[in-house]
Amino acid sequence: MNSVIDQLQQLGFSEYETKAYIALLQQHPLNGYALAKRSGVPRANIYGVLQKLEERGAVIPVTVAEGLVYSPISPDDLISRLGSYLSDVLTSAQRELKALATPIEQTYVQNLQGSDHLLEHARELIDNSYERLLIALWQPEAHALADPLARAQSRGVVINILCCQACPQECGGCQGSVYRYRITPDQQAHGLIIIQGDSEMLVGTTGINATAIRTRQSGLIEMTAWYLRH
Repeated sequence: MNSVIDQLQQLGFSEYETKAYIALLQQHPLNGYALAKRSGVPRANIYGVLQKLEERGAVIPVTVAEGLVYSPISPDDLISRLGSYLSDVLTSAQRELKALATPIEQTYVQNLQGSDHLLEHARELIDNSYERLLIALWQPEAHALADPLARAQSRGVVINILCCQACPQECGGCQGSVYRYRITPDQQAHGLIIIQGDSEMLVGTTGINATAIRTRQSGLIEMTAWYLRH
């Protein structure tokens, strides 16, 4: 119960709105008095809460012989409406921000620390690829990146992977064209390189003291890509 309350609040519902909607899902229709009693929302606040839920389209008021009662819309309909609303808000915000922004310098070098952080950026780089990927990795990273690599393959991204472990059999993580070349690993760390097209690159070492850089510097990307291909 607490998790769904937190999730609805993350989507913009107040605590009282969340409690009232959930109470109506569990029993409906209810009038304001009965809903306040069942949900724990103070009676002084319940009609203001119901008005907000009506504005969100989350509840439907119905007039019956005993007066006004309320029923919830289904969870599927609620999530669909929230998704459409949030999509419109994000699209509008993106358009307005682009209109305000000055051009951003794209030749950055971003320093990364920690294995989780490195892999998070690796997944993002792969998920944002739509043309080509050139990658060098070891089996643990192949397993960690298996899902985004599979998604990239399904999008038609051309993937070339250098397997630095020279696995004798497919490990199940790599996609596309796999080339095997054994490199003697450090016991504590080994390398990971991901080049997205000719535009962006992640290169670093994994393991306990993982460090990496993510960059759009074209000269560095070209040199690293040449090294991997030769």
